[in-house]
Amino acid sequence: MKETELKHFVDSTLQYFQHATGSPATLGVPYVKKNDDDLYCDFTGIIGISGSRRGAIYVCVPLPMLQELAKIVTGLNEVPADAVRDMVGELANTIAGNATRSFERNFQISVPIIFEGKPKSVSIQLETPVFVLPSQWKGYQFSVIVGISD
Repeated sequence: MKETELKHFVDSTLQYFQHATGSPATLGVPYVKKNDDDLYCDFTGIIGISGSRRGAIYVCVPLPMLQELAKIVTGLNEVPADAVRDMVGELANTIAGNATRSFERNFQISVPIIFEGKPKSVSIQLETPVFVLPSQWKGYQFSVIVGISD
């Protein structure tokens, strides 16, 4: 994956928070994930990539951030637990969908897969460098992880 392509995911993440919440997110220093890096948060939304390129996009988010985000997006003071859980899928789907518009036509994204906690029985092997975009929104730390083949 080229640096210019990774920038699409950075821009998509920052635009999502500004547009959906009116509060900007900030990006830390991106880095290449090592095998021993443990990045799973309270909830992880995964979007698979298929077509002419393959890979996945993960969004790892703490529960309190999802709760606050769901309240802002829905406009409700009390958001049901299943709606809070679904928020990580919506977040991953929106970031992936907006970013992939910049890629060629034969680039499809899957429906979100949502995990609570660290998945124990699922292993997605990516044969490409996996980039971590450490981010922050309203004091919450979260990560967007991108691994897409060239």
